[in-house]
Amino acid sequence: MPASLDRPPGLCGDFARNTSAVVGLLALLLGLSILVLPLSPLYPACNSQQILGSALTTPAAAGAAAPAAAPATAWLGAPSRAIPPNVTVMVFGGSTTFGRGVSDPANKWVESFRRAFERLTGSNVTLVNRGRGATTADYFASCFSRYLNGQPTPTVFLLEFAINGGNVTRLVESMLRSSDAPVVLVRQMACYPAIRYSSATDLDARVSWPEQREEQRTAAYVYRLHEFDFVSHVVPRYGSPCSADSLPKLFQVHEAPGQHLGDLGQRLLGEFVASELVRNWDEVFDPARRAATPHPPAFKETCFYADEVGSACAGEGAACSIENAFAPDGEGWSFVAKAGRKDKVCWQADRPGVRLTTVDPVEFFEATIYAEFTDRNPSTMELFCGNQLLKEIHLKHGMRGSMVKAAALHAACSGQKLTVVSKDAAPDQLLRVCGISMFS
Repeated sequence: MPASLDRPPGLCGDFARNTSAVVGLLALLLGLSILVLPLSPLYPACNSQQILGSALTTPAAAGAAAPAAAPATAWLGAPSRAIPPNVTVMVFGGSTTFGRGVSDPANKWVESFRRAFERLTGSNVTLVNRGRGATTADYFASCFSRYLNGQPTPTVFLLEFAINGGNVTRLVESMLRSSDAPVVLVRQMACYPAIRYSSATDLDARVSWPEQREEQRTAAYVYRLHEFDFVSHVVPRYGSPCSADSLPKLFQVHEAPGQHLGDLGQRLLGEFVASELVRNWDEVFDPARRAATPHPPAFKETCFYADEVGSACAGEGAACSIENAFAPDGEGWSFVAKAGRKDKVCWQADRPGVRLTTVDPVEFFEATIYAEFTDRNPSTMELFCGNQLLKEIHLKHGMRGSMVKAAALHAACSGQKLTVVSKDAAPDQLLRVCGISMFS
């Protein structure tokens, strides 16, 4: 069980029996206060989130600069384990981490986090933001070590996948195999569609879809990770974040209202994560914690990625260009550029029935295919190992726009070529294969 969820000693011990009327009255008042506090069901009754008061002030008028939060060191306390003067924080997440929803890039929650952490600690923060819109945790789990190449050694990883979901456990395992830095999970929220998150009493109804939430909880439990719960932080001040009153304050409302945190919501999230990281610094970096963490399974991984345009494999576990993995079998597949980028990134089909086959035979007991598509006209693809059909994948998602779909393939393929067949592609129904990761 994550240490951040342990019951702190001394806060809720049974009161010693005492005949004093004053002590009895205090005990009664304490019991009543616990009953009325809006505590998260994920936390023990006596571990309520402390609120940074200046970060929960009434939002300024539209267009006004966000007021700076006062230092929170008074209630955070100084960690006994020294915080280094230079800290590198690498953040992985979806569109909120990328910065969707803010009016200015400086208002991203990761930038708010950096400023708040530096203000609280005096440390200098090097921030590496790997946020990518409409992308699940699976996308980053493949060939994870490539994200560390050419970057400062991370002091800590922050993962924000409570909305986009995916196999967070697999991503955490990839991180633990590649780095000694601790991993912290950030649980933010969405109200999209808002009607699904309108409960005034149920905290779980105010967060992301249940299966996505459970993926993050599982990773936290198995690998003893801290999870910073932003939902419980804002509820005492705002009530249901998705209410008619709070949603316009916390979320961007111009497109898909409730899907992305707005300027105020992102600022609160960043300041909250900074204060929680400082407050839990000793436990996050406790060597005994990592020593007690299960060792992630060791897999041989072969992966081909859209981001590695033109590159050839450079050894086991290296990311190669997806262009090198496949050769189009017949007409209909071409290696194309993604809109807004100059480089070629994906294999694309625009007609049904065409085949895309690996150059070499493959070996895997599990694989992940990364396909990009638009929800307006979703596509279907079939995956074959030699002549054997392994899986038919329907590329459909509930959000609008271009998506990266991570399709897990829990089927072995040995000594045969892997083939992707576009079942119902068309010029207005494009199918793009942008990556593949294979574990053997």
